Amino acid sequence: MEKLSTLDRAIRLQKVDLFSELETDELALVASIAEQIECQPGEVLFKENTPSNALYVVLSGHIEMSRRGQAMFTVGADETVGNWAFFDKQPSVSTATASETSWLLRIEAQDFFDLLADNTDMMPSMFQALFKRVRGLLVRGLGEQPAAGAGSKDDKPAG
Repeated sequence: MEKLSTLDRAIRLQKVDLFSELETDELALVASIAEQIECQPGEVLFKENTPSNALYVVLSGHIEMSRRGQAMFTVGADETVGNWAFFDKQPSVSTATASETSWLLRIEAQDFFDLLADNTDMMPSMFQALFKRVRGLLVRGLGEQPAAGAGSKDDKPAG
């Protein structure tokens, strides 16, 4: 995969539920701190019970999520891994391993929080996206159908 421009990274970020509520200029700011990386099969992004200091957006390929050595699910293009540990600063509940050559955007937590501190007008959009995701998880847990826009295709309990 060729290196994406900031604009192309912003376009890819817009497809991700977590960033879908951001305005174009805000997406560009997030894209400016997103590093494009390549992972080889078997490469571990983060391990269960260890802190994760980055959020990953899958551009291509697949990341297998496992817990206690057991595969749980696979994350693909336009989905995220590391989102919960990224926000709550708790150890990850799962291990993320590239199951094939994969390209990702890596967003360091400190860079992201510095960006939010400098651009506080982004926070309501970020909270809205997070709460939509949490609501979708709760509704799914209750066995109900989510309301339009309440869930996400990647509402898996990723690390």
